[in-house]
Amino acid sequence: MTEKQPSLYRINLKPGNCKDRKKLIQFCLKDDFEKQYVVIGWSSIYKDDNNSQFTDYNGFYDAVLKKRGKSHHALNVFRNVVPNDLFWTRDLNGYYWICRAKEGAAPYNQENDLDIGSMVPVEAYKVGLEVPGQIKASFTAVRNTIHDLTGNELVLNYSKYEFNKRSGKDVYSYDCKQGEGSFLDNLPDFDLEELVISYIQLKENYYVLSNSIANHSTTIKIECEFISRDPAKKGQRAVVQVKGGRDKKLKAEDFKEFTEKGCLVYLYAPYIENPEKDERIIVITKEELERFYQEYKGLLPDSITQWENLFQ
Repeated sequence: MTEKQPSLYRINLKPGNCKDRKKLIQFCLKDDFEKQYVVIGWSSIYKDDNNSQFTDYNGFYDAVLKKRGKSHHALNVFRNVVPNDLFWTRDLNGYYWICRAKEGAAPYNQENDLDIGSMVPVEAYKVGLEVPGQIKASFTAVRNTIHDLTGNELVLNYSKYEFNKRSGKDVYSYDCKQGEGSFLDNLPDFDLEELVISYIQLKENYYVLSNSIANHSTTIKIECEFISRDPAKKGQRAVVQVKGGRDKKLKAEDFKEFTEKGCLVYLYAPYIENPEKDERIIVITKEELERFYQEYKGLLPDSITQWENLFQ
């Protein structure tokens, strides 16, 4: 088992001047475990005088820094990569991959039509289409080439667990024991939200209006909007807000703008203030959600149910 805590990153394999992304993904995530990589761009640096060869990543870094006049987050991350650091990436078919750095970053002066300026040799495994919501959201909500996920202890432990499982090796030690409280108390926020949304769809007979799903970089009050599947309800609309943890609360009056328009408001939180004052406020209790989880577990996405196995 490794003792040093690895760093964890999400990386988009998409250098700015890559002319053939399909070819790039095939180059990086090939079946040959000896030749798998995560990469960044700036290959144009090799066309400049005296830059055809660098002995190490620092030479590449310094040359790009001099040319740009400033640094870049991706350059800095690659500068600090050490063996056993972990990366999540995604291929063009939407499959997520977990990757372990085998060594630090190195310059790469070849295949410039792919705009590869530097690479980290990795051991990469395809995980599938379902991963925890916070990993999934990092590919869409955050625009940077590389996003640091190290600070999320639960996601880091999940990533270590996933790499060990896929590789068949005990490379990482991890602790995903359930903390105090129930399974729901320990679900990451994104996956708790998805569970509540599934409840409204399956138990309350609504479907999600896909263009209503909130971007988590905003302060919008609702997660998404629904419309009833029941023809008798004549297009009844509903919205939902979810708060996880054990110390958070919601105020029913904050959703008055929705109820005044005839919208139902579903709320899930440890504490909800004054829901009885508005008949259009519907509280989903923890007990109801736990029963739903047990009853519909077979229909729920792996991104939710896999946490139950991990917490055991």
